Amino acid sequence: MTNEKFEKNADCFVLMVKFKENGEFAEHGINSENKGIEEIETALISTSAWFYITESEFYDIVTVEMNVNPAETINQLRKNSTIAIERAVPLDSVVSSPVESVIKDILKLASHKIDKNESFTVQCQLKDNGLRGIDGIISPDKLINQISGELYDNLNLKYNNKNTDWIIQIEELGEDTGIAVCRPDEILMK
Repeated sequence: MTNEKFEKNADCFVLMVKFKENGEFAEHGINSENKGIEEIETALISTSAWFYITESEFYDIVTVEMNVNPAETINQLRKNSTIAIERAVPLDSVVSSPVESVIKDILKLASHKIDKNESFTVQCQLKDNGLRGIDGIISPDKLINQISGELYDNLNLKYNNKNTDWIIQIEELGEDTGIAVCRPDEILMK
């Protein structure tokens, strides 16, 4: 039995979307999750895409399963005026959170996507006390260092925190972890 929850195939893509804190909108009576979902729906309804939005364990994160490349959706979100969306990341896979599963999946993805002459950086978004299910990893820095070391040791890739060719993004989704290996312009940051 495999430990993977989701691995991207040609027919299905997943986009992780993080919303801004509710406090920023409280004075206007706006719930950022509801507003963010409305913004996603508006962007996708203008296309012919099939999509399904799933709430995570966290009020400020949803995943969007769709039949179009997330780059198209990110371009639509860039075109549309959005106030609640903080970040959108196209996920390559979602795995259970033990560190071995996360690292194994990152190594597999990086070996397929990143060329030997290209550089990478690792970004990690953890809630509260670190990823659930990862013993001893209580800070993003520890996880980033461990992943960077594995990529250097096993794939001989070059770490570069500035002007990097690739971003390896780790997103906590509750009991699961979202992993993305993408070019910097493939991530929406507002």
